[in-house]
This record gives sequence, C-alpha cells and structure tokens, in this order.
Amino acid sequence: MIHLLSLPPEQPLEPSLFACEEVSLNRLSPMPRKKSCPVRKRTGNRRNPLLHQAIIDAANEVLAKEGPTRFTIEAVAKLAGCGKPTIYRWWPSRPALLLEVYEQMVEHELVAAEGKDLATDLATTLRQVWRIWRKESVGSMYRLILSEMILDNEGVRYLREVFFPRRQAFTAIPFQAAKDRGEIPQDVDIKFLMDLLYGYSLFRLMTQQIDDDEIPDRIGATIAKLAHSGIPNPVRTQRSNKTSVKTKTTLFTPS
Repeated sequence: MIHLLSLPPEQPLEPSLFACEEVSLNRLSPMPRKKSCPVRKRTGNRRNPLLHQAIIDAANEVLAKEGPTRFTIEAVAKLAGCGKPTIYRWWPSRPALLLEVYEQMVEHELVAAEGKDLATDLATTLRQVWRIWRKESVGSMYRLILSEMILDNEGVRYLREVFFPRRQAFTAIPFQAAKDRGEIPQDVDIKFLMDLLYGYSLFRLMTQQIDDDEIPDRIGATIAKLAHSGIPNPVRTQRSNKTSVKTKTTLFTPS
C-alpha cells in the first residue's frame, strides 16, 4: 500500500529542479467551481503552493485507494477541490502527476552519499534507488508511468526536459564533490556519464533485474573509471552547429 505523503520543506535548489513551467501546456478555460470548493487566488501557470499541496495530497489518496491503473485526473481534481484544467496547466498528463508523487516517495528515502570517493558514492546512490524500486508498489508504478509516457511526444519531452533533469540533479552531487576534491578533471562530461548510469539502471528496472546488490558496485566503479580518464565536454564549433540545424531542417521538411 502506498502511504500518503506531504511535500518536503522548500530548499534553495537550482532553478532547473523546478522546470515544470518550461513544458508547453495548452491553456484551457478553468471549469466552474462548486460552491463547496474553497476559493483560492488564481496564479496562472505559476503554482499556488497551497493548491499544489492539495493536489499532491489528493493524488496520494486516490493512488492509495485505486492504484496506478485506475488513477484519474478527474478523481484528483474532485478531491482537491479544483478543476481539471488547473491540474493540466501544471502537469501535462496523468503520468506526469504520478511522476511527481513517485519523486516524493523516492526523495523521502534517499540519503546523500558520504563523499568518500566517486565509485563508492555512485554505488551507494544506485543501491538505494534499486532497493526502493524493488518495492512492488513503487517499482511497478514507475515502470507503468514510463511505459505510458514514452508512447506520447509530449510525454517524452516532459521526461527529457523536466523529470530526468530533476532526478539527475541529485545524482550530480557525487560528481561535483569528486571535482571539488580534485578526484576527477574539472572538464569531465558529467551529463554524458549520468546518461550512461541512468540508461543502464532503467534497463535493469524495465527487465526486472534489480535484485543483485553487487551490480551497483560494478557500475559505480566503471563510471568512476571513465570519469577519472577525463572524458571532456563536447566542443561544438560554429560549423557543426550550422550542420546540425541544416540536418534538422531537412528532416522536417515536407516531401
């Protein structure tokens, strides 16, 4: 059973961690409220903290009662005392709202690594995530959410531009600590290494191969070795940028 969760206290995080407003959402006219619903100040696409809390609490309650397959925006809106368009302004789809509920489950159980060395820190972080995924209520829901979102262009964009950058911000902490210690070069391509780590980890999740607690040590050591080798950030020249734009234009030009 999934327990009700509350939002964690606000912390001074980077703007990219709350990039929900970057997703292009359809502006819909708000539905008329019932007289019994509390009146809240409208904030447009900017999230009202009180209403955000009410929606997340309602989402947790609906999820606990109905499960992820019968989870609906309609039920959440009714319980939160708001219209569906309000929810859709902040989350582009049902799976996107479920993802934020999932994130809170994970954040409540994750503990930052001690900062001893990169290989150990990555293995510790990955092992924590895998243990959370092994809980049927969490792992199965996460697989369901991802499988739904990758079938939709807007869902893919939300994963790429909003959700994964938020999650990778936590994973980037051990890399930055390793840079600060002088363990790895300053110009190492952290984004590339995190993509390798996430890609492998999600493959293991999707194929239900997350039972081995020794694998995180191996993948952590492998990624750390690559980081020590000094994989630099890609240098994009003006010519390569023009080529990229030209190629993209060609791909989307009607025949």
